[in-house]
Amino acid sequence: MISRKILSSTTAAWLCAVALLTPQPALAQTAEKLSTEYVPDDAVAAVYLSPRQILTSPDWKLAPIEVAQAAGLQYVGVDPLNIDDIKIVVGMPGPMGPQAGAAIELSVDFAIDQLNPMILSEFEPKEVEGLKVYESRRPPIVRLHQAGPRTILVGSGGYLTKMLAAGEGGTGQVASLASRITRRDGVTLLAGMQQIRPMVTGLLRQNAGQMPPPLRELTEFAEYSDALYVNIDYAPMSGSLMLSAIGRDEDSAAKLEDALNQAIDFGRMMATGEMMKNVKGQDPVNQAMAKYIERLGTEIAAMMRPERSGKIVTVRLSGNVGTTGILVGLLLPAVQAAREAARRMQASNELKQIGLALHNYHATYKTFPDRAIRADDGTPLLSWRVAVLPFIEQQQLYEQFHLDEPWDSPHNRQLIEQMPRTYADPSAIVPPGHTVFQVPQGEGMMFEDSGKTRIRDITDGTSNTILAIESSAQAAVPWTKPADLQIDPSDPLTNTGDNRPGGFHVLMGDGAVRFIANSIDPEVFKKLLTRAGGEPVNF
Repeated sequence: MISRKILSSTTAAWLCAVALLTPQPALAQTAEKLSTEYVPDDAVAAVYLSPRQILTSPDWKLAPIEVAQAAGLQYVGVDPLNIDDIKIVVGMPGPMGPQAGAAIELSVDFAIDQLNPMILSEFEPKEVEGLKVYESRRPPIVRLHQAGPRTILVGSGGYLTKMLAAGEGGTGQVASLASRITRRDGVTLLAGMQQIRPMVTGLLRQNAGQMPPPLRELTEFAEYSDALYVNIDYAPMSGSLMLSAIGRDEDSAAKLEDALNQAIDFGRMMATGEMMKNVKGQDPVNQAMAKYIERLGTEIAAMMRPERSGKIVTVRLSGNVGTTGILVGLLLPAVQAAREAARRMQASNELKQIGLALHNYHATYKTFPDRAIRADDGTPLLSWRVAVLPFIEQQQLYEQFHLDEPWDSPHNRQLIEQMPRTYADPSAIVPPGHTVFQVPQGEGMMFEDSGKTRIRDITDGTSNTILAIESSAQAAVPWTKPADLQIDPSDPLTNTGDNRPGGFHVLMGDGAVRFIANSIDPEVFKKLLTRAGGEPVNF
């Protein structure tokens, strides 16, 4: 059984990918290849980005660039517009811990001692292996080195020395891959699988049992691929994504393509399914929204389909997916909020109709109905909801009941499916013929097994006494069954409050409907349930 947590996480990840990684027309790209300088042969990944290029892009003209500049100067000591390139390299863990580093290229001369004094206070000047460095005073050991008037190197785990030794033309897997890839705008990630394949596969397979079956094939990603290339050109309102996996061979690439397609299909199913939960019903707007969600899911899944050419499997996002995702993100909550408000109002109105029916019954018979229509020996046969049918304009349905037979007799059972709309709460997901509108049952409450109740028996006051209640969906009962909400004095809020956010409705003895918050003090709620307890009530 797939856990709800896993489904929610899968749906959220799929929607985030759609909303955040939206393509835009690509800017003119340079024919320059990615630099391999400072990329050691044992590097397993490298990331390339240009803060200056990103922040000066027309797509960022409405972004708070001035704030970014001021923050960079104040907190770091560097204007981000003066950073031409950042290259981050990652190696395998070594004796000194994780090995990683960064090469920062600036457009102006910059010395390490120009950094914010607060940052510098965490480092001390040293000479290590003939190099002048600034070394962190506390582990993990991080070293800064001035490699040139406009170049700062940062290394951890002893990786600084390896970075300095790596010139252009490295022969490692990542360096070789970088030398063949044309530089593009945005952020570029390269990763080689040769060194990390056993570790990655082990970690993925370890969690395979917790994943939905359609996603489990992705745990073999490292086994199917030899390297990974990702380019993200992200802007505040748009962006582009290209992801290419180089398979170990054509057969592995085909398996990877199939795994990605399964994941996309599963993501589409789960995402649309989650959204569909909130647009059920025959309302024309709901039906139109359901059609739109289905169409949107199909279109987005098609846009995300991988393309395979020989050993290379590529995913490209194209089209204005992000804008669509944003619109859906804005539209659905608004539709859901409006629908919930309408459902809450409808539930309140139905309870008011029930209250009016109970009071009209009292006006006719000088008492509220017994909680059950009973046999001569007192055995409960049918619910009070059947008894008040004539007072909710359901006289014809009332006359179809055999009042001397139990609710589940062969004849009366056939009438369950004819439940009046008055007994239906639109927010409660319950089986057909079930209702959450019940009366609280227990000693000292409005409805007891000892007999009928009259208004004059409500000495606490009708406005302070609950006459009927909206139970949880789990506590729903067949509307004709002489069963109601049994109140546990030690936990009076049991079986209430899960049909809508925040609380539940109650019908007071004076016919008013009030919304009770789930956070109400149980002792206060208990006082509202009794009709003659003599307790003061403030809520």
